[in-house]
Amino acid sequence: MTATVTVRAAVPADADAVFVLLSGFATSHRPERSLFDRHFPLLLSGRHGGLLVAEDEGVVVGYALVHDLLVLYANGYVCELQELMVDPAWRGRGVGERLVRAVVERGRGLGAVEVTVPTRRARDYYVRLGFEETATYLKRPLLG
Repeated sequence: MTATVTVRAAVPADADAVFVLLSGFATSHRPERSLFDRHFPLLLSGRHGGLLVAEDEGVVVGYALVHDLLVLYANGYVCELQELMVDPAWRGRGVGERLVRAVVERGRGLGAVEVTVPTRRARDYYVRLGFEETATYLKRPLLG
């Protein structure tokens, strides 16, 4: 694990670094910078959840995007980890685990019932971090 990596809330100056990471994350959709620039400030507002970044000596090396969902079935909030991306050069050093721990602690602070993560590529990674497989994730495209 890299001792100098810290996790913090994203700020406007992180936009370029997060967009570069996002470009390596997305497989179902192609990130568009103009739309990213419109949505990034909304994510920083905290109204929709949280955007965390991992940085080493001022360089962003990963990010996590979590949404806070107030749901009836759980009698409160569920935090859904929507995106977790670590720069490929930084993988295997514990950066992703630090981001996931920060998301879990953020959820605890909110009083959330659980943290969930929809994934198709990283099932084993999340199971190793203590997540349990509970559902199939389906989607219905609305655009295009």
